[in-house]
Amino acid sequence: MGQQRMEYPAKILEHVEARREYAIDFLRRMVNFDSSTIDHGFGGREQAIQEWLAERLAEWGFETRLFEPDNTKMQDYPDFSRGHDYRNRPNLVATLKGAGGGRSLILNGHVDTMPPGAKEKWSYDPWAGHIQGGDMIGLGVCDMKAGVAAMILAVRFLQEVGLQLNGDVMIQSVVDEEGGGNGTLACVVEGYKADAAIVTEPTRLHVQPATRGVLLLQVDVEGRATHACLKWGGVNAIEKGVKVIQGMIELERLWLAQRRNPLFPPPTITIGQIQGGLAGSQVPGDCVLKFDVKYLPVEMGPHGQEQKITGDMVKQEVENWIHTLCAGDIWLRDHLPGLSWYQHCIPHYLDPQHALVHMMRGHVQQVVGRGIISGFPAGCDARHLHNGAGIPTLVFGPGDLQYAHSIDERVSLEEYMQAIKVLALTTYQWTCQNQS
Repeated sequence: MGQQRMEYPAKILEHVEARREYAIDFLRRMVNFDSSTIDHGFGGREQAIQEWLAERLAEWGFETRLFEPDNTKMQDYPDFSRGHDYRNRPNLVATLKGAGGGRSLILNGHVDTMPPGAKEKWSYDPWAGHIQGGDMIGLGVCDMKAGVAAMILAVRFLQEVGLQLNGDVMIQSVVDEEGGGNGTLACVVEGYKADAAIVTEPTRLHVQPATRGVLLLQVDVEGRATHACLKWGGVNAIEKGVKVIQGMIELERLWLAQRRNPLFPPPTITIGQIQGGLAGSQVPGDCVLKFDVKYLPVEMGPHGQEQKITGDMVKQEVENWIHTLCAGDIWLRDHLPGLSWYQHCIPHYLDPQHALVHMMRGHVQQVVGRGIISGFPAGCDARHLHNGAGIPTLVFGPGDLQYAHSIDERVSLEEYMQAIKVLALTTYQWTCQNQS
């Protein structure tokens, strides 16, 4: 075993590189499946790709299980997304048993994608996996089929090299992350555990031990509708909504100046949707605004002291800010907007000094030439594994978030191959060390 361990990095790197064409074809095959969500996760088309992956993993000797998330088991969790239908939307859990004595590891990723949007705006068929200039273009290839393919093939290529793992490795290919994360939450409530976990969201190969929290807020603004020719007799709900938007922009500016964590960009507030009125000839009597509020899990004070931030703290601050804004407007003071928080991705925070963080950073340095520790700027399923199951969890994977949820979504194939190498090296070292 000592000789095997001395030689394993070179063996792994050489073998992964030799399997480049297979790895690219495997990713393209995953992109070929339409596994997009319906109505932001209330439905989805994940079944076919999950069954295909289950067949592959079973052929390779994994113990596989396909199961549909059970809403009744998840309903008491604080960030459970209600009302989603999981008929024909199975999770896949596949376990490769180790020889014993090593640490276990979960590799987690989601196969659901956003819808393609206007397909005529794509340069190529969204499900073709077209290669151009070293990138693969396709729906979900960045977010996050490249990450799922990388984690699966990292373990498969370890098998092919003939390296025996001591600890168990569990592949979790989950559904409905885009709709809130119930797929991974279902794995938590089913009792799946390990000594550590890696979620392979796109991080540009940064090692990310923490994620920002995300709150989605709906603001219902009331006006007084009337004919546009008599506008002075009405109250324009859209104009009042603009005041709320401007106030939220000011709050974001305050946060940008005051809120800090070296792993992350500052917290942000984004107006993502606005609806109001019935016709251009009417003073609108209602306006609905939807905001994305991202916050830091831990903020650093002026002298380096840490303060944990909760969603309730952020909600209270935003609500107080809006109420103060409304107090300065004669109409809004007496017609306070309705505020409803309709989704919450709770952040997670793993100590950047954790052994897995530094182990993976070392392998990134070896493969890529630089190892960066940062924070995942959005919410993701790492929170369920870390907060809900108590599993030390980090985020690492190929791809750049700027291409996620976009026309001509893409991933660098070189980065994809590097991710396989890093995940294989890390999986082997982590699972072959003795449990502490």
